[in-house]
Amino acid sequence: LYYRALEEQNYAVDIIGVDDDYENYDVVIAPLLYMTKTGTDEKIRSFVKKGGTFITSYFSGIVDEHDLVITGGYPGKLRDILGIWVEESDALPSDSANHFIYEGKEYPAKLLCDLMHLEGAEEMAQYQEDFYAGTPVLTKNAFGAGKAYYVGTRSGNDFYREFIRNCMEERGIRPVLETPEGVEATERFNGDRSILFVLNHNDHPEGIQLRDRRKDLLTGNVY
Repeated sequence: LYYRALEEQNYAVDIIGVDDDYENYDVVIAPLLYMTKTGTDEKIRSFVKKGGTFITSYFSGIVDEHDLVITGGYPGKLRDILGIWVEESDALPSDSANHFIYEGKEYPAKLLCDLMHLEGAEEMAQYQEDFYAGTPVLTKNAFGAGKAYYVGTRSGNDFYREFIRNCMEERGIRPVLETPEGVEATERFNGDRSILFVLNHNDHPEGIQLRDRRKDLLTGNVY
């Protein structure tokens, strides 16, 4: 869902592992980081302290690399970075949902709903129903020079698109190209030369607005 929200809005994405270097990135997204390998939390902690944006979700920080439960509360070793304490999780039937309001619009809270307490983080949205109505579901924590976000439930595509776009804009990150729905744009670089690929997945023509002049490699025309 997170990758889809990025890809559908033409944000450039690298798929990396926990052992890779985070220093060349502005934003690291690691939803459902169930297993926290020794040292991973320190890399994330350093990344955020230096100004990075970290985004994770429910069911994170549960076990170590040996699949042994991390004691002391959840999300385990990420707790100080995120500024929250997850007391428990409410598992919902597949046909049920709680709700929350983000940026003035209501979104579903499905599958798992974390019941959390703030330990320095800022509440961005709260549950609307059930016994945990009024408790946080979405948080942001200032940690060093950076920010750490926690999404305590699973929602729908509309929420992730809005949330991810807001996080990217906060960091000054723009999509490769603003396009209509169903039009994909990606860019590749070779030295100081860039090639923009635009693919229309729709069954009808679509118009796009380029940011700068480009030469069409198929026709030779300059736009």
